[in-house]
Amino acid sequence: MILDKTISKKQVKLNSMWSAESRLEDILDVGQEIYCIIRHVSKSGMSRHISFFCIVDNDPRFLSGLIADYLDYRMNKYHDALVVGGCGMDMAFSVVNHLNLKLSHSRNTTYLEYHLKHRII
Repeated sequence: MILDKTISKKQVKLNSMWSAESRLEDILDVGQEIYCIIRHVSKSGMSRHISFFCIVDNDPRFLSGLIADYLDYRMNKYHDALVVGGCGMDMAFSVVNHLNLKLSHSRNTTYLEYHLKHRII
């Protein structure tokens, strides 16, 4: 992608978010199970590096990059995972729930439209 000098960084970020949203809508179905792999936990326990994927037609679809663009998470350069801050709860559930809410909100539907599930591997 060639960047034009007239396009701001904010517009590039919005374009990548919209692109990620359309790809996620194509991949995810109602009741889709998203698998989560916790790659790393910091010494303090305050952040985790989590990878996300789902299985579509016996083919894995890696979602970490799309979720990072859509939900504005930072990617870790070593583990190909999202850097998720926080503790005291299931952070993989937190990301999947946030994804479910934002996808439902963007389509102006109810929470049960996607009803995404998660499973930690």
